[in-house]
Amino acid sequence: MKISISEIVSHVGRPPSIKTQKKNYSRPVRSKRDPIVLKTSRGYKLLSGENIINEAKFKGIKEIECTVKDSITDQERWEISLAEQYFSALIPPMELGKSFSRYREANKITQQELARRTGITPGTIHHYESLIKTLDPNLAEKLDAGILTFKEARSIADIENHSRQREIAQPFIDGTLSSVHVERVVGIAKSERHMTIQDIIEEVISGKRKIVENNESVFTIPPPNQNIVPNTNLLETSILKIAGELDAIQLQDIPEYRRLKLISSLRILDSRLKSTLHYLNKKTEKTMKI
Repeated sequence: MKISISEIVSHVGRPPSIKTQKKNYSRPVRSKRDPIVLKTSRGYKLLSGENIINEAKFKGIKEIECTVKDSITDQERWEISLAEQYFSALIPPMELGKSFSRYREANKITQQELARRTGITPGTIHHYESLIKTLDPNLAEKLDAGILTFKEARSIADIENHSRQREIAQPFIDGTLSSVHVERVVGIAKSERHMTIQDIIEEVISGKRKIVENNESVFTIPPPNQNIVPNTNLLETSILKIAGELDAIQLQDIPEYRRLKLISSLRILDSRLKSTLHYLNKKTEKTMKI
C-alpha cells in the first residue's frame, strides 16, 4: 500500500547509534522488504525501514510502498526489531548472534523459520549464531570493537582450537594481512596444523606452495572413503554455511580467473544437488506408496 511519507511518524525499536574505534558493523546487505508501519488514529507509526524512508526523502519521493499492520503482537514486534537491528548495522555482531539465539529458544523455531519471518537469509543467521559457540572470547571482543571484520571472524571460527584461532587472527589484527587473504590462510592452517603463522603468511604472499615430503601437498585431496556413513546433521550445517557464502558472492567483485574457477565448481555442486534431490524424492514417493 502506498502511503504519503508525511503521514509516517515516529520510530520504535531501533537501537541507538554505536560508534566503533576502527571499523563499523556495516553489512553489505539491504532489506528487500517494504517499510513496515502500524496504523494509528494519528497516522502511521514506523516499525522498520527507516533507512528506506530516509533515502526516499532525500530523493524527493512523496509516497512509498509500505506493509501496513492494524495490530502487532509482541512476537512480531520482536521479529521486526531483529530485522531492523541486522539491516541497520548498528548492533555488534556477537550481540546480534545472541539476539537470534534468544529469540529462537524463546519461540522454539528453526533458523529457516526465523529467516522467513525476518527476511534475513538462513545462512546469515547460522553464521552469527555459530560465532557465539566457536569463536575465541578474546577475538569476539575484537570483532565487536571493529578490530576484526565479520568475514575474518567467521572464517577463523572454523578452526577448532582457540589458541590457534588467536595465532591465525594476529596478522589481520595488526594489519599484516587483509580480509581478502583470510579464507586461504584458514584453509592452510586447517590442513597444516603444525605450520606456523609466519610460514603461512610467507606462502600466501609469495604464492608458492609449501613443499611436503613424499610429494604430498597441502592441497592434496584424499581419495573418498567408500564406506563412509553420511552425517545428515553435519550436512545440514554445511549447507547453511554454503548458502551464506553464496549470498555473499553476489555482493563481491570477483576477479575473472577466480570467477571462472568458481563457476566450474558451482556446476559440479549443482550436478550433485540435482542427483541427490532426485534420489531423495524417489525415496519419498516409494514411502508414500507403501
